[in-house]
Amino acid sequence: MLAESFVTYVVRLLIALAIGGAIGLEREFKGKPAGIRTNMLMCFGACLIMIISLEVARMWGGTADPGRIAAQVVTGIGFLGAGTIIRSRFHVAGLTTAATIWVLSALGLAIGAGYLLLAVAGGFLITITLTLIGYVEKALKRRHGYYVVQLDLENREGVIGSILELFAELHIQGTVQDINRSGTNWTAVLDYYASITEHETLIDRLSTAEGVKGIREI
Repeated sequence: MLAESFVTYVVRLLIALAIGGAIGLEREFKGKPAGIRTNMLMCFGACLIMIISLEVARMWGGTADPGRIAAQVVTGIGFLGAGTIIRSRFHVAGLTTAATIWVLSALGLAIGAGYLLLAVAGGFLITITLTLIGYVEKALKRRHGYYVVQLDLENREGVIGSILELFAELHIQGTVQDINRSGTNWTAVLDYYASITEHETLIDRLSTAEGVKGIREI
């Protein structure tokens, strides 16, 4: 027999779906791997597990720990979050998505435990954070951002030196991370910090530089 009414639990599950969907909508718009459905199911699942934890504890007359089952959400969600993180040689992507999944599990547990107002406030603050901080990050990148470019170069000596001279001319500190001189075409990977204006100027200059056959941002 359920300690709370069936309707009460259904309302909690619906709130979990709504909060997960609201946060997932922002992730979907940004093309992230964990979109609306993933976030809705994640928050719903955490809420349901919390409800089950409470009911199991009550079924044993209050002698069982109501957090024992729910605690596994905190551990298990790490595997789901790890699956969204992509690490390459020059970038780590997916950390924000992983953090969003983790915090959604906390909201789901809060909803399942009956802390509805706290969960709604938390969901609102998370959505605002994900939306507004994105604009702040873009504004900061306009002033100073990190860039990685791969250049396709002609197979000749001195081409790397001429590229570095161009960086120096524009007062940008570029670092050569990788050079591949096999075959008829050479490739070089460089990283640097620059404002968006400096970055665009550099790309324009590189596109017309002697010996550069192609440019790709990584």
